[in-house]
Amino acid sequence: MRMRNISKGAAFALLFSVFSIFVLIACRGPAGAAGLSGLPGNSGSPGIQGAAGPPGLPGLPGNSGNPGPAGPPGALGAAGPAGLDGISPQASVMSSKAVMTMSEPFTVTGSGFIPGEPIVVQVVIGEFASPIAGGARGSQVSANAAGAFSVSFDFVSEIASVIEQAPGDRTLLAQGADGSMASSPLKIVSSPRSTSPSSSLLTGGAEPAGDASIVGAGFVANEFVSIAVAGAGANGEDIILVGGQANSSGAFSLTTTINLDEGIYTLRATGSNGSEATAALVVAEK
Repeated sequence: MRMRNISKGAAFALLFSVFSIFVLIACRGPAGAAGLSGLPGNSGSPGIQGAAGPPGLPGLPGNSGNPGPAGPPGALGAAGPAGLDGISPQASVMSSKAVMTMSEPFTVTGSGFIPGEPIVVQVVIGEFASPIAGGARGSQVSANAAGAFSVSFDFVSEIASVIEQAPGDRTLLAQGADGSMASSPLKIVSSPRSTSPSSSLLTGGAEPAGDASIVGAGFVANEFVSIAVAGAGANGEDIILVGGQANSSGAFSLTTTINLDEGIYTLRATGSNGSEATAALVVAEK
């Protein structure tokens, strides 16, 4: 009987508790405002350093800076070895005779030299033989204010040993004291030239500043022939007009401009092997 009463009492208490909770829930008001933030906690100890990462890619090159000022000039270097003698490109020289002996008179003209420059004229025979024309020991002439000169000689050399080795194709050399230099071919023969009776020359004449046709025959096969007007220069030297080679039959045909005044002249053709022929040249207006 007593145990039933306890059970009813426990049931009543449980029911009352549930009811009280329900009443409390039903009577709760709205939520209040948030409270203030709490103080920060104490910092912990730093963690262990992590492993290094891989290197990044290289960056793009920057823009070039402005050039700096030029440095002071360096010390002067040692002089280099001396070069070979050169031929002045503006200078020229010519003999009145393309073929001659070492003992006959001739005239040398030149241009393109330095005004007032002393000039030595010599014939180059070999490495150790270059006699100065006329037997001189120094310069024989000086260039004029225009850089030109003309000088005449009675002979090239009178030294027997030089004359003996001279015949052949040689070089006429004009060398200035200030560095100008010019050369031209010259043929030296052992005996004076004589007009070849078998050689002939013919021209039809020309007008002043006009062209003339010159033909020749009876020359040595393939020999080089130089055509000149005898004694027509300002100092009585020959004026060379044109040159060319004879064919295998010893004949040739050349054309050149005649820059001479009206008159009658002697035209001379001289071959490199000694052949020679002359003809009259008439220059006249038509």
